[in-house]
Amino acid sequence: MLKTRIIVCLLIDSELHLINTKNFLKSKYLGDPLNAAYIFSNYEVDELLVLDVEASNKNKCISFEFVKALSNFTTVPLTVGGGISSLKQIKDLLSYGVERVVIGQNQKSNFTFLRKACERFGSSSISAVLNVKKLANREYQLFMGRNKIRNSDILSEAFSCQEAGAGELIINSMDRDGSQKGLDIDLMKELNEHLSIPVVAMGGCGNCYHIDELLKATPLSGIACSSIFVYAPGSEQVLLRYSEIKKNLIMINP
Repeated sequence: MLKTRIIVCLLIDSELHLINTKNFLKSKYLGDPLNAAYIFSNYEVDELLVLDVEASNKNKCISFEFVKALSNFTTVPLTVGGGISSLKQIKDLLSYGVERVVIGQNQKSNFTFLRKACERFGSSSISAVLNVKKLANREYQLFMGRNKIRNSDILSEAFSCQEAGAGELIINSMDRDGSQKGLDIDLMKELNEHLSIPVVAMGGCGNCYHIDELLKATPLSGIACSSIFVYAPGSEQVLLRYSEIKKNLIMINP
């Protein structure tokens, strides 16, 4: 089993501002994403995941010029996503030195685009993301950006991503986004037990113990976090940090 990646997730809006969101609805301006990427690169983070959270709703792709600049600011593995809808877009993004691109609901349930992307560029270059919202009855809704697509059997959707060839699956828990109240352990455990591709949890991490709790339940490939890395502990004051969190994780689970 490979070591779990602790992934720093940086969210940007259509103006290329670094932001943080809560339940996909509220956003807070944090600063310059290129500066943040440079700082986290110097921290030698396991991976940077940079997502344009408004691209899909605006029917556009994450800015090529921004990604090109971003790749010049980073020396760590870089994954980007946001509104990617064509093979040419993927080719251009990968040409800038991006390790992986993230394909969301532009797959439009038939997963044809996802399959073509994996066949063309290889599974290792393609991550699929499912934006999910948990309901009170333990069912889930599937979203494209902020727009609900349908109530869904997430395990079935996950299998479709796997069968289409995705190299990994990111599960973004919308109801936990920005809450810092903990990750969806039950869902991640179920998916990790049934899928053969790596699973990455995203949404809800507020401290090292949340990460430790999830990893003790199921050995995921990665955990992507935003708030824990951009806010000072117990506040919403901007503080970019990483080393102390990794150190604390090692102390908790050596």
